[in-house]
Amino acid sequence: MLKRIAATFALIAALPVGAAWPEKPIKVYIGYAAGGSTDVVARVIGPKLGEKLGQPIVIENKPGAAGDFAAELMLQAPADGYTLMMSTVALHAINPGLFKQKFDPIADFAPIAMVCSYPMIMIGSPQTAFKTPQELKAFAAKTPAFYSSSGVGSPGHLAGELLVKATGAQLTHVPYKGGSPSVLAIMSGEAQVNFATLPAVVPQIRAGKVRAIGLASHERNPAVPDVPTMAELGLADFEVGTWSALIAPKGTPADIVKKVNAAVNATLEDPKVRAILVDQGAEIRLMTPEETAAFVRSENARWMKVVKDAGIAPQ
Repeated sequence: MLKRIAATFALIAALPVGAAWPEKPIKVYIGYAAGGSTDVVARVIGPKLGEKLGQPIVIENKPGAAGDFAAELMLQAPADGYTLMMSTVALHAINPGLFKQKFDPIADFAPIAMVCSYPMIMIGSPQTAFKTPQELKAFAAKTPAFYSSSGVGSPGHLAGELLVKATGAQLTHVPYKGGSPSVLAIMSGEAQVNFATLPAVVPQIRAGKVRAIGLASHERNPAVPDVPTMAELGLADFEVGTWSALIAPKGTPADIVKKVNAAVNATLEDPKVRAILVDQGAEIRLMTPEETAAFVRSENARWMKVVKDAGIAPQ
């Protein structure tokens, strides 16, 4: 009997680390306030992802420091796959050029899966007097004008700085704690212009609560087919977008990373999930963990240069 029990324990010890994983709910941190694109995407895929993994996905918003605060919290958790994060270009590629981060934006993380990418869109309130970047410049020359963003170092902040440089418009940056509060600033008139991630504002655009001015992408998006690109509005090569990827702390067992990657990709192949994301302006991106890691590294190199060239002063 003792030999049989010993053999059983030996068999269990020999199993892959993630063989029985997951055995409890999985937390996914969002580094921004509820209602922003990262939050929207996470909540779209969360239920189906939980179904694929056999455990609930619990979304927790931890806004602050342009996503870095949530990353710090995740890195304090055990690398056991139960605490993950929905990451963006800001954490890995823009923030490093602006802040002294408490972690290595590449080495301290285990990229799991790419989810989707989406362009930024320039919006204003329905009452704004301007409908193009050029008209905004004329407006700002006569009236104090502000552009809101989800925080210093966010893609929206970077897009606003690029707009100032491209047009010479006199705009003052006002950072908020997330994409949703920065859009509410437009709706309330606290700010005159905003570069939002498309999924975060498609409902407001369709409801007429904000005015869609131009897409910061090379082509129009089927979610808002009537909205011109910034190039169509006279600003060539004005392209700013972001993406969402699921990441874990460094040291997370490879078999858990692969299991979650397979579940994410299967979730993104689900017709209902795919339809919702595409309707919101997202572009689905299916990648392996290795491809996701390579993509994050390439984005780090590309955006560090963009931040430097934009002349945004480090904080």
